[in-house]
Order: sequence, then C-alpha cells, then structure tokens
Amino acid sequence: MKWLFRSGIVVAWLAVSALLVVGTANLEPDHGERPVDTFGFAVVALACLALVVAWRLPVAAAGTEAFALLLYLGFGYPDGPVLFVGLVPLFALGTLRPRRLAYAFAGGMAAVVVGANVATGGAGVLDLVFVGWAGVAVFAADALRGRRERTAAAERAERDRVLGERLDIARDLHDSVGHAMAVINVQSGMAAHVLDDHPEVAKEALEVVRAVSGTILDELNAMVRLLRDDSTPLRPAPGVADIPALVASTNQAGLAVTLDLDAPGIGQPVGGAVYRIVQESLTNAAKHGTSAAEVTVRADRSGLRLDVVNEAHTPGPDVPGAGIRGMGERARATGGTLSTCREGGRFRVSARWP
Repeated sequence: MKWLFRSGIVVAWLAVSALLVVGTANLEPDHGERPVDTFGFAVVALACLALVVAWRLPVAAAGTEAFALLLYLGFGYPDGPVLFVGLVPLFALGTLRPRRLAYAFAGGMAAVVVGANVATGGAGVLDLVFVGWAGVAVFAADALRGRRERTAAAERAERDRVLGERLDIARDLHDSVGHAMAVINVQSGMAAHVLDDHPEVAKEALEVVRAVSGTILDELNAMVRLLRDDSTPLRPAPGVADIPALVASTNQAGLAVTLDLDAPGIGQPVGGAVYRIVQESLTNAAKHGTSAAEVTVRADRSGLRLDVVNEAHTPGPDVPGAGIRGMGERARATGGTLSTCREGGRFRVSARWP
C-alpha cells in the first residue's frame, strides 16, 4: 500500500508540473512584459522541484517558492500558473509548523508577488487573487490542524477515562475479593480444625464462608455487567451505611472489631472510598493474624475522619503494598488524604476529608 500511495504522489506531481509548464508556455506577454524564455522555464522548473519536499521540508520549500516567484516576476515575465504553486508549501507549513511561521511566510510571499509586480509595473488583479488564496491556504491548514488537535485531545480524554475506570475496577476487585478471601481462609481453616470435636462451630464457620462467597459473587457479577456495558441494573456501590454489615461479617470471621460510627449524610463518592478503606484495612489485619481492631468514622464541622487501628505482630514492608497504595489513591481521588503509621505494637490507618 505504501508504494501505491507514493506512486500516486509521483503521478500527481508529474501532472501538476506538466500543467504548469504547458500553461506557462501558452502565456501571451502583455505590453512591457518579457516572453518566457529558457531562464523563465528554469525558474518554473525550480518551483516544480520545490514541491517534492513540500511535506518533508515545508520551510525550505516555501522559501524556494518565494525565491522562484521573486526571480520570475522580477525579470518581468507575465503572471501565470507559477504564482499558485507556492500555495502548496504554505498549506504544508500551516499543517506541520507553528501557526505564526505559516502566517509569516504567507505574508512574505504575498509581499514578494505584489512588490515585484509593482516594481516592474505589472501589478494587477491577479496579485490580489494570489494574496487572497495565500490566506485561504494557511487558514484551511490551520482549521485542519485545529480539528486534528481536538480529535487527538478527545481521544486522550477517552483513553484517560477508560484507564481511570479500569483502575477503579482493579481497586474494587482487590479490596472486595481480598477481604472475602481473607474471611474464607480464616473460616475454612477454623472449620477444618474443629470439624471432629465441635461440628456445630464448623457449621457456623462454613455458613460464614457461604454468605461471604455469595456476596463476592454478586459484586463480581455487577463488575462483569459494567465491563460489558449491560443495561441490567447494577448493585449500588457500598458506602458508609454498609460499614456496620462489613464489621459484622469481619467479626464472624474471627477478628474482633469495635465500631464507632457517627457520620450521617456522607454520600458517594466519599462514602465509597471510606467503605473500601475500612474493608482493605480489616483485610490486612486479618491476613496478618490480628485478633482485634478498632474502626472510627466521625464527621464534624472540621470534616470527616477515619481511623482503623489494629495490633501489629510483624514489621511492615519498607515499600507500601498495593492495598495501601490503593487506599491512598481512593482518598486523594475524593479530595482527602491518607497516612499510615506504627504506634508501638499497633498499626494505624488514618484518612481525612476536609
């Protein structure tokens, strides 16, 4: 396909050059004008050759065209098709180079045409036509450039939107699936341990596994429908009002969690971020063998504050993991901040929204 495209360009250039030469040869000089001779045709050939590099070297091509026009008109040859060859590099300039440069070349080329004809006494209507078409060439290129820039900006915005949605889905999967798997791991391990001696306890643990796995399956189905752009109504995103149920399921998993919740009227998206941060914090606590945790969510005039404190039996990594990074991203995305620290044998996750 490339060779076919290039062949088409070569054919178009040969056709334009042939028309230019034939049109120049048929010009009838007016009174005081010089017939086109060998030198005049050499100048026309120079103008044709400049078209070859118009799209690769538009500045050089436009400069060569201006020089050719200066020679052609300066020697008193009659106005002809060579005047409009310069419109091609002007259009290329307006498309590929800064706007100011394209406008400067258009003005300079128009000044060359008008000035040379005035100096030789051959100024006429055709000069004004050239000035108008030079402006049209640059304006058309500017419009095309603007359209391309708007299209590129729209494509970038769409890519950013898709990437943002993917990141949100990845965070939700990490938080919800991670929490569910931590609960299932603890409960199934406990059920296996007490199955022979305390079957009733094992039954309760397996019931928790069933309930948690059902919840995570609902969330996964909602995410799949979202990815498929299904019209089926999706499950509402969890918020602050769902934190008590989250704490209850965590308590059933064997982690003793106390909740201090006093944050009425907190809607989305902040409520969703609070829920996911609490969920991820409790998941991390369960994975590290913590036996107890404290969750505080309070709103007052100064803003909303969230604290999750649990025992820390093992030292944390120097580089935050995906869970902590995800919590920080959620807080920042909703206008808040998040920090983590160790206080003796306890680990604290703190988030604030003004």
